[in-house]
Amino acid sequence: MGSAVTASCTIRWERCRGLEDGQPLISWLLDSEPMAGRQRRGVGGTEVSELRVPQLNRPQAKLWCCVEWNGTKQRVGVAEIRAGYPPGKPSNLSCLLDLGDYGLTCRWQQGADGHLPTNVMPKCATSRSPAVTGCTPQNGHSQCTVPRRLLQLYRPMELWVTATNALGTAESERLRIDPMDVAKLDPPTLQSIRSMPPQTDCVTLTWTMTPRNAHMELRCELRYRAPEDPSWGVLTGIAGHAGTVQHCKFLFGTLYHFQMRCRRDLARGYWSEWSVSRNYTTHEKAPEGKLDAWWSTRTAAGRMEVQLRWKAPRRQEANGRVLGYRVALGSRRRGREPQTVCNTNDTHCDFTVPVRTGRVYLSAYNAAGESSATEVILLERKGQPLAGLRAVPAGDRSLWVHWEAAPVPVVAYVLEWQPVSSEPGHCSACWQLERNGTTTTTLIRGKLGAAGCPSPPTGLCGAVLCLHPGLTAQSLH
Repeated sequence: MGSAVTASCTIRWERCRGLEDGQPLISWLLDSEPMAGRQRRGVGGTEVSELRVPQLNRPQAKLWCCVEWNGTKQRVGVAEIRAGYPPGKPSNLSCLLDLGDYGLTCRWQQGADGHLPTNVMPKCATSRSPAVTGCTPQNGHSQCTVPRRLLQLYRPMELWVTATNALGTAESERLRIDPMDVAKLDPPTLQSIRSMPPQTDCVTLTWTMTPRNAHMELRCELRYRAPEDPSWGVLTGIAGHAGTVQHCKFLFGTLYHFQMRCRRDLARGYWSEWSVSRNYTTHEKAPEGKLDAWWSTRTAAGRMEVQLRWKAPRRQEANGRVLGYRVALGSRRRGREPQTVCNTNDTHCDFTVPVRTGRVYLSAYNAAGESSATEVILLERKGQPLAGLRAVPAGDRSLWVHWEAAPVPVVAYVLEWQPVSSEPGHCSACWQLERNGTTTTTLIRGKLGAAGCPSPPTGLCGAVLCLHPGLTAQSLH
Protein backbone atom coordinates (compact mmCIF):
# COMPACT_ATOMS: atom_id res chain seq x y z
CA MET A 1 0.00 0.00 0.00
CA GLY A 2 1.39 3.38 -1.04
CA SER A 3 3.80 1.96 -3.63
CA ALA A 4 3.94 2.92 -7.33
CA VAL A 5 2.15 0.76 -9.91
CA THR A 6 3.31 0.38 -13.55
CA ALA A 7 1.34 -1.18 -16.37
CA SER A 8 1.44 -1.53 -20.18
CA CYS A 9 -1.20 -2.26 -22.77
CA THR A 10 -0.40 -3.51 -26.34
CA ILE A 11 -2.86 -3.30 -29.26
CA ARG A 12 -2.34 -4.94 -32.70
CA TRP A 13 -3.41 -2.78 -35.63
CA GLU A 14 -4.96 -5.55 -37.62
CA ARG A 15 -7.40 -6.12 -34.82
CA CYS A 16 -8.53 -2.50 -34.89
CA ARG A 17 -9.96 -2.34 -38.42
CA GLY A 18 -12.89 -0.07 -38.64
CA LEU A 19 -11.27 2.87 -36.91
CA GLU A 20 -11.86 6.05 -38.90
CA ASP A 21 -8.15 6.89 -39.27
CA GLY A 22 -6.77 3.41 -38.54
CA GLN A 23 -4.82 4.81 -35.57
CA PRO A 24 -5.83 3.24 -32.20
CA LEU A 25 -5.89 5.71 -29.26
CA ILE A 26 -5.24 3.94 -25.95
CA SER A 27 -6.48 5.37 -22.60
CA TRP A 28 -6.74 4.11 -19.00
CA LEU A 29 -9.27 3.89 -16.14
CA LEU A 30 -8.32 3.17 -12.50
CA ASP A 31 -11.69 1.93 -11.30
CA SER A 32 -13.70 4.87 -12.76
CA GLU A 33 -10.92 7.45 -12.62
CA PRO A 34 -9.32 8.42 -16.02
CA MET A 35 -5.54 8.05 -16.09
CA ALA A 36 -3.08 9.32 -18.72
CA GLY A 37 -0.46 6.95 -20.17
CA ARG A 38 2.36 7.38 -22.68
CA GLN A 39 1.58 5.81 -26.06
CA ARG A 40 4.18 4.73 -28.68
CA ARG A 41 4.43 2.52 -31.73
CA GLY A 42 5.65 -0.95 -30.98
CA VAL A 43 7.23 -3.65 -33.10
CA GLY A 44 5.34 -5.98 -35.37
CA GLY A 45 2.41 -3.66 -36.08
CA THR A 46 1.53 -2.88 -32.47
CA GLU A 47 0.62 0.19 -30.47
CA VAL A 48 1.86 0.30 -26.86
CA SER A 49 0.72 2.52 -23.92
CA GLU A 50 2.61 2.60 -20.65
CA LEU A 51 1.15 3.89 -17.34
CA ARG A 52 2.71 4.73 -14.00
CA VAL A 53 0.55 5.39 -10.90
CA PRO A 54 2.92 7.12 -8.42
CA GLN A 55 1.13 5.91 -5.27
CA LEU A 56 -1.71 3.44 -4.80
CA ASN A 57 -3.55 4.11 -1.54
CA ARG A 58 -6.45 1.69 -1.82
CA PRO A 59 -6.40 -2.03 -0.98
CA GLN A 60 -8.21 -3.11 -4.17
CA ALA A 61 -8.60 -1.59 -7.61
CA LYS A 62 -9.29 -2.53 -11.24
CA LEU A 63 -7.11 -1.05 -13.97
CA TRP A 64 -8.77 -0.93 -17.40
CA CYS A 65 -7.09 -0.52 -20.79
CA CYS A 66 -9.45 1.25 -23.23
CA VAL A 67 -9.48 2.07 -26.98
CA GLU A 68 -11.30 5.09 -28.35
CA TRP A 69 -14.01 3.83 -30.76
CA ASN A 70 -16.40 6.23 -32.46
CA GLY A 71 -15.97 8.74 -29.64
CA THR A 72 -16.44 6.22 -26.82
CA LYS A 73 -14.00 4.28 -24.68
CA GLN A 74 -14.13 0.56 -25.27
CA ARG A 75 -12.65 -1.54 -22.46
CA VAL A 76 -10.37 -4.13 -24.00
CA GLY A 77 -8.37 -5.40 -21.02
CA VAL A 78 -8.39 -5.38 -17.23
CA ALA A 79 -6.00 -6.16 -14.38
CA GLU A 80 -7.10 -6.54 -10.76
CA ILE A 81 -4.71 -4.93 -8.27
CA ARG A 82 -4.42 -5.98 -4.61
CA ALA A 83 -2.39 -3.80 -2.27
CA GLY A 84 -1.65 -4.09 1.42
CA TYR A 85 1.00 -4.71 4.05
CA PRO A 86 2.91 -7.67 5.44
CA PRO A 87 0.75 -9.57 7.91
CA GLY A 88 0.42 -8.29 11.48
CA LYS A 89 1.86 -10.39 14.30
CA PRO A 90 -0.72 -12.61 16.04
CA SER A 91 -0.81 -12.14 19.82
CA ASN A 92 -2.32 -13.38 23.12
CA LEU A 93 -2.10 -17.05 22.25
CA SER A 94 -3.70 -19.24 24.91
CA CYS A 95 -4.74 -22.89 24.94
CA LEU A 96 -7.09 -25.07 26.97
CA LEU A 97 -7.10 -28.87 27.13
CA ASP A 98 -10.46 -30.65 27.03
CA LEU A 99 -10.28 -33.75 29.20
CA GLY A 100 -13.17 -35.29 27.26
CA ASP A 101 -11.29 -35.90 24.00
CA TYR A 102 -7.94 -34.42 25.02
CA GLY A 103 -8.09 -31.88 22.21
CA LEU A 104 -6.12 -28.68 22.80
CA THR A 105 -8.21 -25.65 21.78
CA CYS A 106 -6.05 -22.59 21.13
CA ARG A 107 -7.21 -19.00 20.71
CA TRP A 108 -5.35 -15.88 19.65
CA GLN A 109 -5.83 -12.32 18.46
CA GLN A 110 -5.22 -11.50 14.82
CA GLY A 111 -2.55 -8.94 13.97
CA ALA A 112 -3.18 -5.73 12.08
CA ASP A 113 -5.17 -6.13 8.86
CA GLY A 114 -2.76 -6.38 5.89
CA HIS A 115 -5.61 -6.01 3.32
CA LEU A 116 -4.33 -9.09 1.50
CA PRO A 117 -5.45 -12.73 1.57
CA THR A 118 -3.73 -14.15 4.66
CA ASN A 119 -3.19 -17.75 5.66
CA VAL A 120 -3.20 -18.22 9.47
CA MET A 121 -1.96 -21.52 10.89
CA PRO A 122 -1.21 -22.69 14.45
CA LYS A 123 2.05 -24.64 14.64
CA CYS A 124 3.28 -27.05 17.29
CA ALA A 125 6.51 -28.87 17.97
CA THR A 126 8.10 -31.04 20.63
CA SER A 127 11.71 -31.62 21.53
CA ARG A 128 11.57 -34.89 19.57
CA SER A 129 9.66 -33.85 16.46
CA PRO A 130 9.76 -31.01 13.93
CA ALA A 131 7.10 -28.33 13.69
CA VAL A 132 3.78 -29.33 12.16
CA THR A 133 0.53 -27.55 11.44
CA GLY A 134 -1.64 -28.18 14.46
CA CYS A 135 -5.06 -27.36 13.00
CA THR A 136 -6.83 -25.18 10.45
CA PRO A 137 -9.11 -22.32 11.58
CA GLN A 138 -12.54 -22.37 9.99
CA ASN A 139 -14.35 -19.37 8.47
CA GLY A 140 -11.74 -16.85 9.55
CA HIS A 141 -12.11 -17.68 13.27
CA SER A 142 -9.16 -17.05 15.57
CA GLN A 143 -9.25 -20.49 17.16
CA CYS A 144 -8.99 -24.18 16.35
CA THR A 145 -8.33 -27.47 18.14
CA VAL A 146 -5.07 -29.43 17.95
CA PRO A 147 -5.99 -33.15 18.03
CA ARG A 148 -4.68 -35.59 20.64
CA ARG A 149 -2.41 -37.41 18.16
CA LEU A 150 -0.23 -34.31 17.78
CA LEU A 151 0.16 -33.72 21.52
CA GLN A 152 2.60 -35.04 24.10
CA LEU A 153 0.93 -34.99 27.50
CA TYR A 154 3.01 -34.37 30.61
CA ARG A 155 5.86 -33.10 28.42
CA PRO A 156 6.66 -29.55 27.31
CA MET A 157 5.61 -28.43 23.85
CA GLU A 158 5.93 -25.23 21.85
CA LEU A 159 2.93 -23.68 20.12
CA TRP A 160 2.74 -20.55 18.00
CA VAL A 161 0.67 -19.01 15.21
CA THR A 162 1.96 -17.95 11.77
CA ALA A 163 0.26 -15.44 9.46
CA THR A 164 1.37 -15.40 5.81
CA ASN A 165 0.36 -13.22 2.84
CA ALA A 166 1.96 -12.24 -0.46
CA LEU A 167 4.28 -9.78 1.28
CA GLY A 168 5.65 -11.92 4.10
CA THR A 169 5.14 -14.03 7.24
CA ALA A 170 4.69 -13.04 10.91
CA GLU A 171 4.81 -15.31 13.97
CA SER A 172 3.27 -14.96 17.43
CA GLU A 173 5.29 -15.35 20.60
CA ARG A 174 5.90 -19.00 21.37
CA LEU A 175 3.84 -20.64 24.09
CA ARG A 176 5.81 -23.29 26.01
CA ILE A 177 3.50 -25.54 28.00
CA ASP A 178 2.76 -29.05 29.07
CA PRO A 179 -0.76 -29.54 27.65
CA MET A 180 -1.86 -31.00 30.98
CA ASP A 181 -0.94 -27.72 32.66
CA VAL A 182 -3.80 -26.03 30.81
CA ALA A 183 -6.42 -28.71 31.41
CA LYS A 184 -9.75 -27.40 32.70
CA LEU A 185 -11.00 -29.86 35.28
CA ASP A 186 -14.50 -31.00 36.06
CA PRO A 187 -15.96 -29.27 39.13
CA PRO A 188 -15.95 -31.30 42.36
CA THR A 189 -19.16 -32.55 43.97
CA LEU A 190 -19.93 -31.46 47.55
CA GLN A 191 -21.24 -34.54 49.31
CA SER A 192 -21.86 -33.63 52.95
CA ILE A 193 -21.62 -30.69 55.35
CA ARG A 194 -21.72 -31.06 59.12
CA SER A 195 -21.14 -28.93 62.20
CA MET A 196 -18.12 -30.66 63.70
CA PRO A 197 -17.06 -30.86 66.47
CA PRO A 198 -20.47 -30.30 68.09
CA GLN A 199 -21.17 -27.00 69.86
CA THR A 200 -18.32 -25.20 68.08
CA ASP A 201 -18.34 -22.69 65.23
CA CYS A 202 -16.63 -25.21 62.89
CA VAL A 203 -18.01 -26.93 59.79
CA THR A 204 -16.61 -30.06 58.08
CA LEU A 205 -17.19 -30.64 54.35
CA THR A 206 -16.53 -33.71 52.18
CA TRP A 207 -16.36 -33.84 48.38
CA THR A 208 -15.41 -36.10 45.48
CA MET A 209 -13.75 -35.55 42.09
CA THR A 210 -14.77 -37.16 38.81
CA PRO A 211 -12.80 -40.36 38.00
CA ARG A 212 -10.82 -38.69 35.19
CA ASN A 213 -9.56 -36.02 37.62
CA ALA A 214 -9.08 -38.21 40.70
CA HIS A 215 -5.49 -39.28 39.85
CA MET A 216 -4.19 -35.69 39.57
CA GLU A 217 -2.50 -33.57 42.21
CA LEU A 218 -5.08 -30.84 42.75
CA ARG A 219 -5.45 -27.59 44.67
CA CYS A 220 -8.95 -26.41 45.56
CA GLU A 221 -10.84 -23.38 46.90
CA LEU A 222 -13.99 -23.29 48.99
CA ARG A 223 -16.24 -20.25 49.08
CA TYR A 224 -19.22 -19.61 51.37
CA ARG A 225 -21.71 -16.85 51.99
CA ALA A 226 -24.79 -16.16 54.07
CA PRO A 227 -27.66 -14.55 52.09
CA GLU A 228 -27.09 -11.17 53.77
CA ASP A 229 -23.29 -11.17 53.26
CA PRO A 230 -22.06 -8.63 50.66
CA SER A 231 -19.28 -10.93 49.40
CA TRP A 232 -18.01 -14.50 49.54
CA GLY A 233 -15.59 -15.77 52.16
CA VAL A 234 -12.89 -17.88 50.49
CA LEU A 235 -10.74 -20.69 51.91
CA THR A 236 -7.71 -21.36 49.71
CA GLY A 237 -4.92 -23.94 49.48
CA ILE A 238 -7.06 -27.05 50.01
CA ALA A 239 -5.42 -30.31 48.90
CA GLY A 240 -7.77 -31.77 46.32
CA HIS A 241 -7.09 -35.44 47.07
CA ALA A 242 -7.93 -35.00 50.79
CA GLY A 243 -11.67 -35.15 50.21
CA THR A 244 -12.46 -33.37 53.46
CA VAL A 245 -11.80 -29.95 54.99
CA GLN A 246 -12.74 -28.18 58.21
CA HIS A 247 -13.21 -24.43 58.65
CA CYS A 248 -14.32 -22.42 61.68
CA LYS A 249 -15.66 -18.97 62.65
CA PHE A 250 -19.13 -19.52 61.20
CA LEU A 251 -22.15 -17.89 62.80
CA PHE A 252 -24.45 -20.21 64.70
CA GLY A 253 -27.95 -20.95 63.41
CA THR A 254 -27.21 -19.37 60.01
CA LEU A 255 -27.91 -20.55 56.46
CA TYR A 256 -24.78 -20.64 54.26
CA HIS A 257 -24.24 -21.37 50.56
CA PHE A 258 -21.09 -23.41 49.79
CA GLN A 259 -19.27 -23.94 46.47
CA MET A 260 -15.92 -25.46 45.52
CA ARG A 261 -13.55 -25.43 42.54
CA CYS A 262 -10.22 -27.12 41.76
CA ARG A 263 -7.26 -27.04 39.39
CA ARG A 264 -4.01 -28.92 38.92
CA ASP A 265 -1.50 -27.97 41.57
CA LEU A 266 0.44 -25.81 39.11
CA ALA A 267 0.41 -22.05 38.67
CA ARG A 268 -0.72 -22.14 35.03
CA GLY A 269 -3.62 -24.53 35.41
CA TYR A 270 -7.20 -23.42 34.74
CA TRP A 271 -9.77 -23.45 37.54
CA SER A 272 -12.75 -25.69 37.10
CA GLU A 273 -16.18 -24.12 37.20
CA TRP A 274 -17.64 -23.69 40.69
CA SER A 275 -19.47 -26.76 41.89
CA VAL A 276 -23.22 -26.90 42.25
CA SER A 277 -24.13 -24.86 45.34
CA ARG A 278 -24.97 -26.74 48.50
CA ASN A 279 -26.82 -25.09 51.39
CA TYR A 280 -26.31 -25.79 55.06
CA THR A 281 -27.67 -24.22 58.25
CA THR A 282 -25.22 -24.28 61.13
CA HIS A 283 -26.43 -25.61 64.48
CA GLU A 284 -27.88 -23.35 67.12
CA LYS A 285 -25.95 -22.31 70.24
CA ALA A 286 -27.44 -20.67 73.28
CA PRO A 287 -26.78 -16.89 73.46
CA GLU A 288 -23.94 -15.74 75.69
CA GLY A 289 -22.99 -12.61 77.57
CA LYS A 290 -24.74 -9.95 79.61
CA LEU A 291 -27.26 -7.46 78.24
CA ASP A 292 -26.99 -3.68 78.64
CA ALA A 293 -30.35 -2.52 80.03
CA TRP A 294 -32.04 0.72 81.08
CA TRP A 295 -35.35 1.24 82.79
CA SER A 296 -37.77 3.68 84.33
CA THR A 297 -40.36 2.98 87.04
CA ARG A 298 -43.61 4.51 88.30
CA THR A 299 -45.72 3.47 91.31
CA ALA A 300 -49.50 3.38 90.88
CA ALA A 301 -52.28 1.57 92.76
CA GLY A 302 -49.88 -0.44 94.87
CA ARG A 303 -48.00 -1.80 91.88
CA MET A 304 -44.76 -0.69 90.24
CA GLU A 305 -44.96 -0.04 86.50
CA VAL A 306 -41.63 -0.77 84.78
CA GLN A 307 -40.48 0.28 81.31
CA LEU A 308 -37.40 -1.86 80.57
CA ARG A 309 -35.22 -1.49 77.47
CA TRP A 310 -32.05 -3.38 76.48
CA LYS A 311 -29.50 -3.66 73.70
CA ALA A 312 -29.56 -6.70 71.42
CA PRO A 313 -26.27 -8.64 71.82
CA ARG A 314 -23.79 -8.11 69.02
CA ARG A 315 -23.79 -11.04 66.60
CA GLN A 316 -20.37 -12.66 66.72
CA GLU A 317 -18.89 -16.05 65.83
CA ALA A 318 -18.90 -17.05 69.52
CA ASN A 319 -22.49 -16.04 70.14
CA GLY A 320 -25.70 -17.71 69.03
CA ARG A 321 -28.51 -15.82 67.38
CA VAL A 322 -31.35 -14.56 69.60
CA LEU A 323 -34.95 -15.63 69.02
CA GLY A 324 -36.45 -13.89 72.05
CA TYR A 325 -35.99 -12.35 75.49
CA ARG A 326 -37.40 -13.24 78.90
CA VAL A 327 -37.84 -11.00 81.96
CA ALA A 328 -38.43 -12.91 85.19
CA LEU A 329 -38.87 -12.41 88.94
CA GLY A 330 -36.37 -14.56 90.79
CA SER A 331 -33.37 -16.52 89.56
CA ARG A 332 -32.84 -20.24 88.91
CA ARG A 333 -29.84 -20.03 91.21
CA ARG A 334 -32.23 -20.07 94.16
CA GLY A 335 -33.65 -23.44 93.16
CA ARG A 336 -37.11 -22.20 92.21
CA GLU A 337 -38.54 -21.72 88.76
CA PRO A 338 -38.59 -17.95 88.13
CA GLN A 339 -41.85 -16.19 87.37
CA THR A 340 -41.86 -14.77 83.82
CA VAL A 341 -43.30 -11.26 83.61
CA CYS A 342 -42.39 -10.58 79.95
CA ASN A 343 -41.55 -12.74 76.93
CA THR A 344 -40.82 -10.88 73.69
CA ASN A 345 -38.67 -10.81 70.55
CA ASP A 346 -38.39 -7.01 70.78
CA THR A 347 -35.78 -5.04 72.81
CA HIS A 348 -38.20 -3.40 75.23
CA CYS A 349 -41.00 -4.47 77.50
CA ASP A 350 -43.55 -2.81 79.84
CA PHE A 351 -44.76 -4.79 82.86
CA THR A 352 -45.96 -4.39 86.47
CA VAL A 353 -44.51 -6.01 89.57
CA PRO A 354 -45.21 -5.76 93.31
CA VAL A 355 -44.19 -2.39 94.67
CA ARG A 356 -41.36 -3.80 96.78
CA THR A 357 -39.71 -5.66 93.93
CA GLY A 358 -36.02 -4.70 93.94
CA ARG A 359 -34.73 -6.60 90.92
CA VAL A 360 -35.68 -8.60 87.83
CA TYR A 361 -33.66 -10.93 85.63
CA LEU A 362 -33.25 -10.45 81.86
CA SER A 363 -32.04 -13.23 79.54
CA ALA A 364 -31.91 -14.03 75.80
CA TYR A 365 -32.82 -17.42 74.36
CA ASN A 366 -33.07 -19.50 71.19
CA ALA A 367 -33.86 -23.11 70.35
CA ALA A 368 -30.56 -24.30 71.89
CA GLY A 369 -31.02 -22.69 75.28
CA GLU A 370 -30.95 -19.54 77.34
CA SER A 371 -28.19 -17.11 78.24
CA SER A 372 -27.15 -16.46 81.81
CA ALA A 373 -29.46 -13.88 83.38
CA THR A 374 -28.57 -10.20 83.63
CA GLU A 375 -29.62 -8.85 87.03
CA VAL A 376 -31.50 -5.54 86.72
CA ILE A 377 -31.76 -3.61 90.00
CA LEU A 378 -34.83 -1.37 90.04
CA LEU A 379 -33.48 1.63 91.95
CA GLU A 380 -35.56 4.39 93.45
CA ARG A 381 -35.64 7.61 91.36
CA LYS A 382 -34.11 10.43 93.39
CA GLY A 383 -31.70 13.28 92.93
CA GLN A 384 -31.52 16.53 91.01
CA PRO A 385 -31.62 16.97 87.23
CA LEU A 386 -28.29 17.38 85.47
CA ALA A 387 -27.57 20.83 84.07
CA GLY A 388 -25.98 22.18 80.88
CA LEU A 389 -27.00 19.45 78.41
CA ARG A 390 -25.97 20.46 74.87
CA ALA A 391 -25.05 18.76 71.58
CA VAL A 392 -22.52 19.71 68.87
CA PRO A 393 -22.32 18.09 65.37
CA ALA A 394 -19.26 15.87 64.89
CA GLY A 395 -19.70 14.91 61.25
CA ASP A 396 -22.53 13.67 59.06
CA ARG A 397 -23.66 10.91 61.43
CA SER A 398 -22.28 11.84 64.85
CA LEU A 399 -22.90 14.24 67.74
CA TRP A 400 -20.81 15.29 70.71
CA VAL A 401 -23.02 15.61 73.80
CA HIS A 402 -21.86 17.65 76.83
CA TRP A 403 -23.30 18.20 80.33
CA GLU A 404 -22.24 19.53 83.71
CA ALA A 405 -20.86 17.15 86.31
CA ALA A 406 -23.34 15.67 88.78
CA PRO A 407 -23.14 16.94 92.38
CA VAL A 408 -22.79 13.35 93.68
CA PRO A 409 -20.51 10.40 92.71
CA VAL A 410 -21.68 8.73 89.50
CA VAL A 411 -21.44 5.11 88.34
CA ALA A 412 -22.55 5.61 84.72
CA TYR A 413 -24.59 7.83 82.40
CA VAL A 414 -27.37 6.95 79.98
CA LEU A 415 -28.10 9.25 77.04
CA GLU A 416 -31.50 9.04 75.33
CA TRP A 417 -32.66 10.81 72.15
CA GLN A 418 -35.52 10.90 69.69
CA PRO A 419 -36.99 13.23 67.00
CA VAL A 420 -38.52 16.43 68.36
CA SER A 421 -41.74 15.63 66.48
CA SER A 422 -42.39 12.66 68.80
CA GLU A 423 -44.80 12.86 71.68
CA PRO A 424 -43.33 14.94 74.54
CA GLY A 425 -42.39 13.19 77.73
CA HIS A 426 -41.52 9.87 76.04
CA CYS A 427 -37.89 10.41 75.08
CA SER A 428 -36.93 6.76 74.69
CA ALA A 429 -36.50 6.00 71.00
CA CYS A 430 -32.73 5.50 71.24
CA TRP A 431 -30.18 5.32 74.05
CA GLN A 432 -26.61 4.43 74.88
CA LEU A 433 -24.69 3.77 78.07
CA GLU A 434 -21.60 5.78 79.07
CA ARG A 435 -19.81 3.64 81.66
CA ASN A 436 -17.25 6.29 82.64
CA GLY A 437 -18.86 8.01 85.62
CA THR A 438 -16.25 10.77 85.72
CA THR A 439 -16.80 12.08 82.19
CA THR A 440 -19.07 14.95 81.18
CA THR A 441 -19.08 14.28 77.42
CA THR A 442 -19.82 11.38 75.08
CA LEU A 443 -20.05 10.76 71.32
CA ILE A 444 -23.10 9.35 69.57
CA ARG A 445 -21.45 7.69 66.59
CA GLY A 446 -23.12 5.91 63.68
CA LYS A 447 -26.45 5.50 65.47
CA LEU A 448 -28.36 8.61 64.46
CA GLY A 449 -29.34 7.10 61.14
CA ALA A 450 -30.36 3.72 62.51
CA ALA A 451 -33.91 2.45 62.21
CA GLY A 452 -36.14 4.49 64.49
CA CYS A 453 -33.36 6.99 65.26
CA PRO A 454 -33.16 10.46 63.72
CA SER A 455 -30.32 11.70 61.52
CA PRO A 456 -28.89 15.22 61.67
CA PRO A 457 -30.02 17.93 61.26
CA THR A 458 -33.23 16.62 62.80
CA GLY A 459 -33.66 18.09 66.29
CA LEU A 460 -33.28 15.80 69.27
CA CYS A 461 -34.76 15.69 72.71
CA GLY A 462 -32.47 13.92 75.15
CA ALA A 463 -32.07 12.81 78.72
CA VAL A 464 -28.80 12.37 80.61
CA LEU A 465 -29.17 10.26 83.74
CA CYS A 466 -26.47 9.69 86.33
CA LEU A 467 -26.48 6.44 88.29
CA HIS A 468 -24.90 5.39 91.56
CA PRO A 469 -25.82 2.86 94.24
CA GLY A 470 -29.21 3.63 95.72
CA LEU A 471 -29.73 6.88 93.84
CA THR A 472 -30.50 8.10 90.32
CA ALA A 473 -30.86 11.58 88.94
CA GLN A 474 -32.62 12.44 85.66
CA SER A 475 -32.68 15.53 83.45
CA LEU A 476 -34.98 15.90 80.44
CA HIS A 477 -34.32 18.50 77.69
